[in-house]
Amino acid sequence: MQTDDIFYSKIPLRCGENGKFKVLVLSDAHAGVGFSAQLAPAIGALIAHDRPDLVIFNGDTAGCGPVHVETADQLRAVLTALTAPIEAAGIPWAHTFGNHDDNYGLENAAAEPVYERFPHCVSKAGPAALGGTGNYMLPVFGRDGNVAFALWGLDSHRDFRDNFGAFGLPEDTQYVLPVHFAEGRGYDTVRFRQAMWYYRTSEALEQRCGKKVPGLMFMHIPLPEMWLVYNNREETGFTGNARETVACSELNSGLFMACLERGDVKAIVFGHDHISDFKGSYCGIELAYDAGIDYDCYQHDDLRGGRMYVLDENDPWRFDSYLLRVRDVMGAAGDKRRQDQ
Repeated sequence: MQTDDIFYSKIPLRCGENGKFKVLVLSDAHAGVGFSAQLAPAIGALIAHDRPDLVIFNGDTAGCGPVHVETADQLRAVLTALTAPIEAAGIPWAHTFGNHDDNYGLENAAAEPVYERFPHCVSKAGPAALGGTGNYMLPVFGRDGNVAFALWGLDSHRDFRDNFGAFGLPEDTQYVLPVHFAEGRGYDTVRFRQAMWYYRTSEALEQRCGKKVPGLMFMHIPLPEMWLVYNNREETGFTGNARETVACSELNSGLFMACLERGDVKAIVFGHDHISDFKGSYCGIELAYDAGIDYDCYQHDDLRGGRMYVLDENDPWRFDSYLLRVRDVMGAAGDKRRQDQ
């Protein structure tokens, strides 16, 4: 059972004997009833090739286009197949929710217990008062038994128009203005109260540990600051591919400023934009995509994969990040097969 202790984790996460801890971030699996038989073996190949200590499914894990998840039983069956190689390897895993996870009638609050019942799932529902599901911090312990790193998961919700009633806005509110960020879509973002929760929990963690604890943050829909990386490539040290624009929200929750003021989150990782895998640094915080792992929605064969982060308690404020591609591990066998083959 979960407790209010910020140090709680169903399976304690620990650095290895060399002081390192590896996190593989995968997004946009878009698994559902009848999902591609290639997906689970691709995930298995990635973890076998470069074994992580934790796998993060960074949103849109279930459902999209031709594959649906409508009931808890369907989700349980889908996750059993999807996570089979991770569970078999005994690797802890967690998830955040994306904008498609609840599109087919199964609300995220009802889906969360299904996830958490898996033996190696360390996700947390998080405080109910924050809104959304899956706002949590996972501590990573060092060899001395103290907290070395903090891994933050946040719910970036779905569509801002879902909030019109709660915010007292008329249904015809012009949320997307003629001059807008990126795509000018109606995507949502984290709430201000989620940013406050992170800020206060970060302060509590520092007080209990006697020092700031460096870490990573994961959410599905990118923050507007990712648009700055896209448009200022030389200044932000842009590397990678941008084959679509940044599908961020039109509103800014203040989360980036909260991270900047606290000074402990050193990278924020997004999914959502399947065929972008670029990263860049803005005000000392790395903003990165992890590409997409899916076969049933849309993806380019040469990008399909995830992003690996390597944390090292011997040098805790620095980290390595690199892309782990299915094609590099499996060759052409990892590409999407045509339906007629």
